[in-house]
Amino acid sequence: MQIGIDARAALWYRGSGIGTYTYQLIRELLAADPINQYKLVYPPSSWVEVRDGFHLAEGKYKNRNFWREVQLPPDWDGMELSIYHNPHNGIGLPPIGYRRPRLVVTIHDLIPFVLPQTCSKHYLEIALRELPRAVEAADYIIAVSFSTKQDLVRILGVPEEKIAVIYEAAEPIYRPISREEARQHVADKLGITEPYILNVGGFSRRKNLISLVRVFRRIRAELPQRCQLVLVGGAGGGSYEELSSLVVKWGLEEEVKFPGFVAQEDMPYLYSAAELFVYPSLYEGFGLPPLEAMACGVPVVAAAAASIPEVVEDGGLLYNPYDEDSLAEAVVKVMTDGEFRERLVLRGYRQKAKFSWTRAAAETWMVYQALAQQPQQLGGVSGHGPASKVESPAP
Repeated sequence: MQIGIDARAALWYRGSGIGTYTYQLIRELLAADPINQYKLVYPPSSWVEVRDGFHLAEGKYKNRNFWREVQLPPDWDGMELSIYHNPHNGIGLPPIGYRRPRLVVTIHDLIPFVLPQTCSKHYLEIALRELPRAVEAADYIIAVSFSTKQDLVRILGVPEEKIAVIYEAAEPIYRPISREEARQHVADKLGITEPYILNVGGFSRRKNLISLVRVFRRIRAELPQRCQLVLVGGAGGGSYEELSSLVVKWGLEEEVKFPGFVAQEDMPYLYSAAELFVYPSLYEGFGLPPLEAMACGVPVVAAAAASIPEVVEDGGLLYNPYDEDSLAEAVVKVMTDGEFRERLVLRGYRQKAKFSWTRAAAETWMVYQALAQQPQQLGGVSGHGPASKVESPAP
């Protein structure tokens, strides 16, 4: 069977959940499937055939023009595939008017429909146009959480039986590192020398960071030691400018730190050196950072919103993200109650072990195998509805 996958997010969007998903899924599929043949779309828009000794390229940074450039199609003339998988929300589908393969689309979230005000104007225009087309065209949809599946059914009217839920996972690099080693690494690479509470995820307004900073300002005196708040993400956009202004207004320049984009190889150290990881997001399609923190042995406080409770369960302390008193109580409890903190770390490590990229690849392979039994057909993707239903391999 010939399987095609658009791999461009693995190289162009590596600092994001979509980039992580694409890279890890392809890596595991190639490692576990010696039978089928794979062809990948590499930047800018060329086919690469997987042969013996092939090594999947890996990007290091996010391409800010990703959503524009990924729409450039590769050359489909003479391309014979059984399956084609678009892993980034169906944006950049094959063109109309040829014998197309069975189409699998991974939908990560419906942020443009749920919180459109938090999207860039450019991405919002693309997503509102392309996402409905993609879910209609797809023969099968992979949703990364049951929350995303419910959104697909409720908002876009996708039949439940057309959707498989296949979870993501923390990458293998996320593991506990000794506190002393981690702190030294963070001090040397990022210049952060004091104990800190950590947030990772960028500055989109749905990340709810203004609330986090406001609560941090309020509870500083209740913490058992002087702590900084470290907010990781590329500068600019979303709430970044407002946050920066508030930090100055409130006199928190020495306590709230913006290290900017942190290289992936440094992230396990950054997590492992943290006193606490806080994730106040109002909406996620999955939410990898809490799992990454758990994998590094860091206690997690997270918002009970969208997919986050599904991912975190009892591995972290959940709170109401619309109630700042709830966040304040959760942070103070974890920071002051050593016994509870230790239990939370152990529960978090057990929770992250429920998620596996090997399992994700196996379940994705099951979707490919089921769809491969269906005949290819003529027609483009525009206006082409589901041609088949397969039983979801998700648990």
